[in-house]
Amino acid sequence: MLIRHSVRDHLPSGEVGYELPITEVGHQLATELGGLLGQRLRSIHASPLLRTMQTGRCLGTGAGLCVSVKSDRLLGDPGVFVVDGRAGETWGRLGHEEVMRQLVEGRTVLPGCAAAEPAARFLVHHMLSQASGAPGIHAFVTHDSLVTATMAHLLGKQLGVDDWPWYLEAAFFWERDGDVHCTYRHWHAIRQAPLVELSENDVVGFARREVAATVGLDCPARFFLAGGAFKTLLTGRPPRDLDLWAPSVQDRVMLETALRQRGAKPLPQKPYTQGFCLGDRIVELPLHTEPDNLEERLQRFDLGLSAIGVEHCPGDQWRAVIHPLAHQSVSERRVLLLKELHNWRHCLTSLERLRRYAAELGYEAPASEEDRIWNIFRSQSDDMQAGMVERFQISARHDQGVADDIARRRR
Repeated sequence: MLIRHSVRDHLPSGEVGYELPITEVGHQLATELGGLLGQRLRSIHASPLLRTMQTGRCLGTGAGLCVSVKSDRLLGDPGVFVVDGRAGETWGRLGHEEVMRQLVEGRTVLPGCAAAEPAARFLVHHMLSQASGAPGIHAFVTHDSLVTATMAHLLGKQLGVDDWPWYLEAAFFWERDGDVHCTYRHWHAIRQAPLVELSENDVVGFARREVAATVGLDCPARFFLAGGAFKTLLTGRPPRDLDLWAPSVQDRVMLETALRQRGAKPLPQKPYTQGFCLGDRIVELPLHTEPDNLEERLQRFDLGLSAIGVEHCPGDQWRAVIHPLAHQSVSERRVLLLKELHNWRHCLTSLERLRRYAAELGYEAPASEEDRIWNIFRSQSDDMQAGMVERFQISARHDQGVADDIARRRR
């Protein structure tokens, strides 16, 4: 349920009203709605702004739900349709009604904004993933602009001012038989799932959003965003971290400078990368700067689902590359290795990653792919095997049963 917040006081023209609360009537109405939803209400997510968080808490109170409201920046501050601060200037220059008209129309990408149609699909994909496995009503409290623009693109309707949601008016989404059903007022549409795929447009849209929130779209560096972060397009869940690969030392320095200027804190250095923490995101800058082109960089990954990347060039220029094995992995729902493992000395870490991806995505970890890794391991000398085990212990994120398998095979 994508629902507009409850009643607030008048919002002055051109202002966002970060601290504008809902009124006493707003509290009462949201609490009453929560009571009507009752035990069917399973979770509550909200834009971080005060009025949406208050609305979420009132819904929970009314329903007797003992859970906290989860803050979600895709719902506001900035919201899925905004990528950086230029959006504020766009709103100030055009006014709310004109911005809404252009977001609904979706023909042009406004300064500071995301491409509207892919952003709308991504938001619904994200909401459905958050609700996965827990039947019931999941409330996502947001603002009129997000409800209107999202429904315009999911319904394929040019929604006007009269179609903007009232306070506490909602749109609904649910999955059935491989389709996504979308309902708002008297309109209903059925969209084929998944709503988001590994298309170049969706890959670039995701990259722009994440880069804008970290190093900024105005970063003067050339770099590649590549690797496992793009699993978000499949899962709808936020990425664990972002790997930004610089093709030169100069580009790497510019990336690090951009992160520090935005308040990022350096993390303890790892053997191959320097990490930074920025809000709820981890950004990792690999220490090596070669190769200097995206295609060769992707060839050095181990999994097809990791061999996805976007090249950023100064001036908000983007180019996506998606390895064919990434598409094959998705269509077959199997985690596949690249045909040539460039970093074969790290193949035990590749095995851990293969199993982890399979668990996260609900895909198969093919025995034939695991056998490829064990064949590489068995063919090495005792000293080389010991070195491979040490690399695994240093670089693997989780175990996934690999350590036990190593112990059995080395007896």
